[in-house]
Amino acid sequence: MAKPLSREPDLKGFMREIDRVETSLRLRQAESSIADLERRLLSLSQQDALTGLPNQVLFADRLGQAILQAQRNDNMVGIMVLDIDRFKRVNDLVGHSGGDEMLQLVARRLEGILRQGDTLARMGGDRYMVLLPELKKDLDATKVGKNLLDAFRSPYKAGGRGLQLSPSIGISVHPQDGLDASSLLAHAEFAMYRAKERGGNRLECFTMTLNQSSLERQELEECLREALQNGELQMYYQPQFHMNGRLAGAEALIRWNHPILGFVPPTKFIPLAEENRLILPIGEWALRESCKQMARWQALTATPLLLAVNVSALQFANGDWDACVVRALVESGLKPHCLELELTESLVMRQGHEDVRPLHRLREIGTRIAIDDFGTGYSSLGYLQRLPITTLKLDQSFISALQVEGPEISSEHIVRAVIQLAHNLKLTVIAEGVETEGQRGMLELLGCDGLQGFLLGRPMPADVFETFLGSMAEMTFLEGARVLR
Repeated sequence: MAKPLSREPDLKGFMREIDRVETSLRLRQAESSIADLERRLLSLSQQDALTGLPNQVLFADRLGQAILQAQRNDNMVGIMVLDIDRFKRVNDLVGHSGGDEMLQLVARRLEGILRQGDTLARMGGDRYMVLLPELKKDLDATKVGKNLLDAFRSPYKAGGRGLQLSPSIGISVHPQDGLDASSLLAHAEFAMYRAKERGGNRLECFTMTLNQSSLERQELEECLREALQNGELQMYYQPQFHMNGRLAGAEALIRWNHPILGFVPPTKFIPLAEENRLILPIGEWALRESCKQMARWQALTATPLLLAVNVSALQFANGDWDACVVRALVESGLKPHCLELELTESLVMRQGHEDVRPLHRLREIGTRIAIDDFGTGYSSLGYLQRLPITTLKLDQSFISALQVEGPEISSEHIVRAVIQLAHNLKLTVIAEGVETEGQRGMLELLGCDGLQGFLLGRPMPADVFETFLGSMAEMTFLEGARVLR
């Protein structure tokens, strides 16, 4: 019987298989490394090395995509070119390393202002670009530009020094300022150079109509910043009356008389002051000034008068506004029960439980709290019991509709219900915007507690109001008599 053949292990074949596997692994590792390197190279080619922001290449790509998207959705695209004014001076003061640090700080601050989806890029040097896709209105671009301008109001600290920087910003908007990327960029850069020529620290729009609106707003803000120091702001006082005709007090109202612009309407400068936080110093000045004035007037009347002062949403949100009220009372000597703070209905409804604690603290010392424009804000009435409110001011829209033709559009039933509700809650009701004897008579029948409006007295400066006080002291009220206007 033949012996079976012995099988020697095929070592050479085994080694060849190992070599093949190792070669395949090395090839895959090499391919992966090459892919990683390519991705890194691509990222570096689209990224600014100093700030980590997108560079001009990536910005141009995103701009092209944004324009295509805007054309499909009928939206607008905003472009901004931002250049730091006199940046060479920064390098001279803190050196190039300090200048680089400053550019990084600028990038971080601007990033924090922009919306998600916006792009901030660095072109090189001290120049940045901003892409604002999917805009609904061209004015939205100027609002963002204004926010970027405001970002430079606080100093930047680098190289061991704090420096105040300012930018020149140019804006263009697709499609009105250009249909393609190159046109938009060129026009935004043109607007930026125009901002530099006009002294810097400003924004300019390529579109003339938009630019005019932006310039007017910017110039108005600059004038408003100086108005308080220049004594251009003035307090006016509109009288408020009890239903029997006896003077109850006055509402303090801010007026602005600019030496060149003339009287600027409150509807124009108050929203601007709130947007730029100027309402905080202006509101505190108004409170102190009117409290001092009312404290002087108390000596001229047989019975105490009530001073009503409006409080803005920004003042309400400020952490120490109740302390400002207390300081104004102490400095002026006005009794807390002679001061009534007016807040809008929508403002109060936006506050949480913790946010309204200042109201309770002020009510505890005797200050009165009024809800202004009542009935125009929210439908929920729960806050009337939850908050320390003393007064409801009926909005003038309800007063003007008291005597309209047709009971279906008359506000009589609403006014009657509000007055009854307020009285059940032990609240006082003041009607605003009373302009006719018919309205006054109707409000008296409905049980309203007080009146304010042009029928009884227009807002007047302090000296005129003081004369008015003297005349009121000598008057005997007769039903239907016309009070000084």
